[in-house]
Amino acid sequence: MSRPSKRILLVEDNVDQLELCISALKEHDPDMEIKSAGDGSSALTLLGESPFDLVILDYSLPGSINGLEVLQQMNEMEMTVPVIMATGQGDERIAVQAMKAGVQDYLVKSRDYHDILIHAIEREITQCQLRWDLEEAHLRTRCLYDILLSVTKEQKLEVMSERLVKGVCKLLGVERCVVILINIEKNEAVFSKQYGFHVDAYRFQGPLDALGCLMDAYVGQNPVVVDEPQKHPLWHKTPWLHALMREMLSVPLAMKGEITGVLTVMNKVKERSFSTEDINLLSTVAVHGGVAFDNAKFLEKIEKQAITDSLTDLYNHLEFHKRIGEELERTRRYGKMFSLLMLDIDHFKLMNDTFGHPVGDGVLKETAKVIRKCIRTCDLAFRYGGEEFAVILPETGLKSAKLTAERIRKEIAWTPLDIPEDDCKRITISIGVSTYPQDADQREDLISAADQALYAAKRDGRDNVKLYSEVLKKVINKEPIALDEYLSDPEMKTLRDIASVVDAKSPYMAGHTEGVLRYAMFFAESLNLQDIEKKNLEFASLLHNIGTVSLPSKLLNKPGPLTPEERKVIHSHPGVAQLLIKQSEQFQQVLPAILYHHERYDGKGYPNGLKGEEIPYLARMLCIVDSYFAMISVRSYRPRMTKAEAIEELRQNAGSQFDPEMVKAFTALLESEDVSSIE
Repeated sequence: MSRPSKRILLVEDNVDQLELCISALKEHDPDMEIKSAGDGSSALTLLGESPFDLVILDYSLPGSINGLEVLQQMNEMEMTVPVIMATGQGDERIAVQAMKAGVQDYLVKSRDYHDILIHAIEREITQCQLRWDLEEAHLRTRCLYDILLSVTKEQKLEVMSERLVKGVCKLLGVERCVVILINIEKNEAVFSKQYGFHVDAYRFQGPLDALGCLMDAYVGQNPVVVDEPQKHPLWHKTPWLHALMREMLSVPLAMKGEITGVLTVMNKVKERSFSTEDINLLSTVAVHGGVAFDNAKFLEKIEKQAITDSLTDLYNHLEFHKRIGEELERTRRYGKMFSLLMLDIDHFKLMNDTFGHPVGDGVLKETAKVIRKCIRTCDLAFRYGGEEFAVILPETGLKSAKLTAERIRKEIAWTPLDIPEDDCKRITISIGVSTYPQDADQREDLISAADQALYAAKRDGRDNVKLYSEVLKKVINKEPIALDEYLSDPEMKTLRDIASVVDAKSPYMAGHTEGVLRYAMFFAESLNLQDIEKKNLEFASLLHNIGTVSLPSKLLNKPGPLTPEERKVIHSHPGVAQLLIKQSEQFQQVLPAILYHHERYDGKGYPNGLKGEEIPYLARMLCIVDSYFAMISVRSYRPRMTKAEAIEELRQNAGSQFDPEMVKAFTALLESEDVSSIE
């Protein structure tokens, strides 16, 4: 957003007075742009044609429209430009009418009128500047909220990164943005997402030394501003960027304390250089982006683990049934065909018993490698269970399916395996093949058909391939295959990661969330809360400060008292928490405790001024615990209290800030011997 430019419209019918005013204003500020109008109609025409930062409006104007009527028409036309009204008459009645109509100031043309006018203009320009600054800060904060919301609620890395780079361009007013993720072990860029570029994505991937100055923030682990990239010593490394980059700001992305990427913006749209505020904003986005990317990668890993066999890295049994159902539906919809291979390693149990499970595991891994090697990228391979495998071959008929099966069988037989040589037998595999729709048109029937063909292959001497159409249809009873259940709860890890990032905004908040969580759970046990209430309080304790992600660090770390405006900004953070959390259904029961833990028992808290038992029960608990832990911790605005001082502070504010009955219970708990377990 551009700043006020001191473009002024001077409405004055007296030519001498007009020239004197222009001369005085230009002498004071040569950069001031002044347009003039001699009557009300001309003034309204000029206001309709182009924007002005200020209007100096004479009350007495020739013609049928005086200054007040001009002002009235400006209001009707919804023109928001500020107005200073000037008059040669010191008429209080006119002054009152002008003020009611919305003028910012009312001046009488006295002997020192020009000096007074200059001061009034400077005052109004300053106020206008403040309004612009506040509006710009609001828009940036809103944009930051939008980025955080879109990134935190998205779990797919591809979509999340696309939203991030697009949002950053809007937030900072830049032409281009790119995020690059780095594999530290390989020392290369492995993922990138760009916005505003017409450059192949591969340009931003590969060895780090080929990315030139784009890696400065990664190497130095600090934000980097490059105002003249053509003078950078590594500029020659990226010739494809030369026509695209005028200036650059790059910040590191951190995941779990390691720098694993960079977030880079290029070319301010209006200003010519990046400001400290730009650096701070991009660094804030990078912090949350790092956590979001880490969570997305973690979720992708979890999703992959949930559908992948850990030993062979093929899809697992559960995923097999999901994918074959999807393939069946797709094939029916488009009138196609597909084939299914069921594979079983011959004499695997004997080999396992003879040489041990480590050898058996090696054989399974090698078999999986051969299967992947022998199939197309569109084909899907699975470890069905034990020594059995399955392969889905989309848009493949019987003849092609048999060729693929024979290719796998021969490759297995020819592949040398690392097993003891004594009594070593050749490793072979038997394969059964069925095809939709010739052999079966239902999922279970198709699996059974391939299974029967596999059984026929084993019965017929093993180490061969059988098509279901070549064997008698015979139902084979199989023992159910036991699957190890995947038990993992990433939710708490994710919440703790978020909490640690929130605490990191201020050096005074280190360990705050974990401390509040500890005391809250201790308090919950003493009050005999139900399990669901304990779980909700646990979530609320981890997320109670999440709204502070939008607050400037300088406010959180300010050593002195806050101004009223700064206090308003601080008081806005529960609303941010609501924006961030309300999209998640699983946290709906937790949200009231987070949103209202700054309410006071006497109704003087925020955000809604709730009073007494209007405040949710868990919010009242969290308010006490959060306040107590803050008291016994060092803060920028005061030293830490002793335990006794904090307890006394709680008691003094019981009934005003805190629920008095809860204060009694909590302070009694703090004074008991049991508290030593968490202190």
